[in-house]
Amino acid sequence: MKTAGIDGCRAGWLAVTLDRSLAAWQLLQTPTELAAYAAAKNTVFIDIPIGLSETEPVRKCDQLLRLVLGGAYASSVFSPPVRAAFLVNDYTAACDINETRTGKRITKQAWNIMPKIRQVDELIAEQPALRQVLHESHPELLFKKLNRAGEPLPKKKTPEGVERRQKLLFSADPRTEELFTKMREGLKKSQAKDDDLLDALVLALMAAQSPYRPVRTLPLPPETDNRGIPMAIHFV
Repeated sequence: MKTAGIDGCRAGWLAVTLDRSLAAWQLLQTPTELAAYAAAKNTVFIDIPIGLSETEPVRKCDQLLRLVLGGAYASSVFSPPVRAAFLVNDYTAACDINETRTGKRITKQAWNIMPKIRQVDELIAEQPALRQVLHESHPELLFKKLNRAGEPLPKKKTPEGVERRQKLLFSADPRTEELFTKMREGLKKSQAKDDDLLDALVLALMAAQSPYRPVRTLPLPPETDNRGIPMAIHFV
């Protein structure tokens, strides 16, 4: 089984593998590189919305995720627009389409990640087999699981938040410490921030457990969009 975790960053996508026989990272800068990387894996946890509603302003998986994370972290969950909003490249026009379909406009945070949402949506449309490989996940949910009943984690963009997440990762798999150092040395802060590295690592860490532990979803069973694509948050 070949697994990986993928997180978006300014320079593209950060991809990390933490399988028992391989610990490695790679920067994927084009859709072609993303497609080739994913096609070579069995399971990938990726932090990007997969599966788009046509009429509802919020997917059920996002509602449930906000409830699980709690108020302090609910803002880290971005509800994606309807698929029709991706047909235009203007924020106001996209908001108008989304409002007509759902009654809600698009947040700036969701607008900023729409190019990456479109990349993955188009990739799955072109290569339907990747529906069985690319699984939407969320780093804050995975860190919450990793933290178990520990003291709530500070926000990830604070020095304290970075340090706490590093400790959780380095304790769970010591290889993550070396990988974090190599990634930080190999990437400029303008390409990827510390929290991007941590998110990719925790996605990879949990994906690597999928051959040995059942993969669960929010909701269970997953809902699907009008193309039959699952709309669910995956975790172990």
